[in-house]
Amino acid sequence: MFLGREKELESLERMYKKKSFQMAVVYGRRRIGKTFLLNEFIKDKNALYLPAEEVNDSLNLQKFSRLLGEKLGIDHFPSVDDWHSFFSIIKEQLGDKHLVIVIDEYPYAASANKSLNSILQHVIDYSFKDTNIFLILCGSSMSFMENQVLGEKSPLFGRRTGQLKINPLDYYDAARFYPNVSNEEKIKYYACIGGTPYYLSLIDTELSFEENLRELYFEISGYLNNEGVLLMKQEFREPANYNAVLQAIASGSNTLGEIAGFTKLESSLISKYLITLQDLNYIERVIPFGSNPLKGKTSHYQITENFIAFWYRYIFSVRSEIERGNGDIYFSLALDALPDFIGPIFEEVTLQFLRRLNGHGKLPFIAKSFGKWWGRDKKGNVQELDIVVASVTGNALLVGECKWRNSFKVTKTIDVLKDRADYFNQYKTLKYLFTKTPVNVEENSDVKNLSLDAFFDASLID
Repeated sequence: MFLGREKELESLERMYKKKSFQMAVVYGRRRIGKTFLLNEFIKDKNALYLPAEEVNDSLNLQKFSRLLGEKLGIDHFPSVDDWHSFFSIIKEQLGDKHLVIVIDEYPYAASANKSLNSILQHVIDYSFKDTNIFLILCGSSMSFMENQVLGEKSPLFGRRTGQLKINPLDYYDAARFYPNVSNEEKIKYYACIGGTPYYLSLIDTELSFEENLRELYFEISGYLNNEGVLLMKQEFREPANYNAVLQAIASGSNTLGEIAGFTKLESSLISKYLITLQDLNYIERVIPFGSNPLKGKTSHYQITENFIAFWYRYIFSVRSEIERGNGDIYFSLALDALPDFIGPIFEEVTLQFLRRLNGHGKLPFIAKSFGKWWGRDKKGNVQELDIVVASVTGNALLVGECKWRNSFKVTKTIDVLKDRADYFNQYKTLKYLFTKTPVNVEENSDVKNLSLDAFFDASLID
């Protein structure tokens, strides 16, 4: 099934329709769905698909030569000795056609031959530029693709005509992998497994949520119990300190000082790790609405992908025990703590829902920013709003509280929401209470309640 990548596919199709040389850079973390997207894109096109492997340069050229021979319909096509010759054959034999060339896992090929970026630059500038070839470079190493391919110091800088950073699916598209469960369980799956299509494809729809969670994370053979290690090894030669920082954030230490206290690392060193993790989209820096982004004292850090948050919070430090067959006890602990884990994720899901509404013109105004706010009142007490959405005109805000709990004092929550909204009395404020299930709100109240029924209402957001 091709799910959740329709916009990315449309973007590639638009590039393909242009009658000139095109070069797209497609990148994103492993298992995010890049190869599936590209295979869907080229399935009805004249294409040459070249998947690189983590082998030496000669073996990659040997494999690519065989695939080129198959494309040309030539049996026993001889191996090409160098990249210049390989691309010259493509130009001579296929350059007059509308051709898509995909080099998948390009970092493997470029790492095996340090000159490949420069060779490809020369090929583009002097051979491919007047063709109707669509070259796609795809890779899972975020750092390599952003620095060695897209970076301004790369020989390939300025050659791309488009790029696609493939991000995890949001809550709504992720739920298309498990359409027949309750709305509550859709959020639980998304919170614990995230938006990576391959991970979502591992869910057995014949099993319950709890059974799937146990099998994927807490069984000796669970596919996801070692996945975090593989992700880190792909990006970092020495991932130990990055692991410590991510574990700290996943455990609730989300300021620089708290992370330093958790990891026992120097703050200056942590700052460098945080910048790198932000660049690779593993974490994001969140500042309260209305604050100066250049002043870091008020910022928090949060993990951007739920799988990573769950893995570092519940799996990372007990992997050896899970491998010894003792996963059940840690599974029970994770289940007990799940409501607290999902609470902040429900806030992010709410922002995703509001972004979808905004994209379809169904918010009360057109929004320019989505976030949250926290600060201290006159008595020094910390106050916060889970949701703050600002209008493009700058004179209106949508503010909200998110409640994942099954039961809470609705009237008190609404009163608190109104009090906190009053901090922004220079704006027109629209107040919302977002809940798991519908709650009773007084008819004359200026607070509107939206529950998961709205979050999955296709007429609103699809």
